[in-house]
Amino acid sequence: MGMKEDILNKKIVIFSHYATTGACEELREFLIENKGRDFIYVAFPFGSNKNGFIQTEFYREGVLVKSDRSLFGLKLPEPLAYMKDFVYALLYSWRYARGADALVCGDNLLTLACVMMRAVTRVKKIVYYMIDYTPVRYANRIMNRIYYFVDRQAAHRADAVWPLTKDMIEARFEAGHLKRDRVCWSVCPYGCHALKDIPNKISRNNVVYMGDIVHDKGAELFIPMMKALKKNIPEAKMVMVGGGHDLDKLRNDIKEAGLEESFVVHGFIKSFSDVIDILKNCGVAIAPYYPHDKNNFTYFSDPGKIKVYLGCGLPIVLTDVPPIAKVLVEKGVGNTAEFDADDFALKVAEVMQDEKYLTMREISMQMGHEFEWNKIFKSSLEALFFSEYHTKEYSA
Repeated sequence: MGMKEDILNKKIVIFSHYATTGACEELREFLIENKGRDFIYVAFPFGSNKNGFIQTEFYREGVLVKSDRSLFGLKLPEPLAYMKDFVYALLYSWRYARGADALVCGDNLLTLACVMMRAVTRVKKIVYYMIDYTPVRYANRIMNRIYYFVDRQAAHRADAVWPLTKDMIEARFEAGHLKRDRVCWSVCPYGCHALKDIPNKISRNNVVYMGDIVHDKGAELFIPMMKALKKNIPEAKMVMVGGGHDLDKLRNDIKEAGLEESFVVHGFIKSFSDVIDILKNCGVAIAPYYPHDKNNFTYFSDPGKIKVYLGCGLPIVLTDVPPIAKVLVEKGVGNTAEFDADDFALKVAEVMQDEKYLTMREISMQMGHEFEWNKIFKSSLEALFFSEYHTKEYSA
């Protein structure tokens, strides 16, 4: 029996704080697609999730056989909601994870509850999937200390920590939040579902942005950027996919600027396959991450947006904020720009007019295939179950 089949014969339980589809949900899809023998997914509502119930799904050989939810769908203030989830995680680990081969938890609070129950649940491997980091989590010092106490206990007592990037765990070590010799970790980056080939029909002069439309997080650059870009490339258009509380304002500003013909604003699109159909035929993707807040999550994270762009084979222009920005430049996939409309327009035009444009798309597609979720989870689970687990960097 091959390595992959051994992984899929394990009993795996996933605890996720669910707001939108993220890494834990991709792990669930990986196990569904590969027909995992026996696994359970538990979603604890979080943040913008309006559903107050804890949802549980039971799968056998990749097929959903039963779903359940908690008796109460409580919407509580943040501190009380965390306390509620912690208590439920204690109970649910006993109820659903007894004897599991692996329990993967999507944050430190759920991880701490599960390691505290290890003696009675006898879970073989507990994983803390570390998806973010900021130097100051809460403005309130007491809350901040509590958060990093929980984080330390979870990381030190878990069998493995999967940070999205090396930067987010190294920053914890350097800040003294974690002890390096107490943590077994391996980078498990954000992935994508890469296209097989670059599309035949590409609108090279179309700039695409996917994400929330929010002022002070990039939305203020779009109109002046297009004005500047059209001076060099008159036929350029901006394609936008995503919602956000400044979406209506942007539409009004586009109309007032007389740029209706230069923008295609789709708004939020529920079907992700429809989103991909739009992205893949565009010419250049942008990601204007805000660089002036050193406590921004993006400084240490692995933005899913970038991986989606790579999965579509798109050259990318972004601010030099997330760790992957330097990698993209080194690989020749795109440019970094200042958080400035004129500089973004300049760098986008350079990519559009580059004689190696098609090569850039090929390299982007290659990177997308390197970061396919199947490869990432196969490698991470193999290391967890079958390798001597020690500190290492992920390599697809």
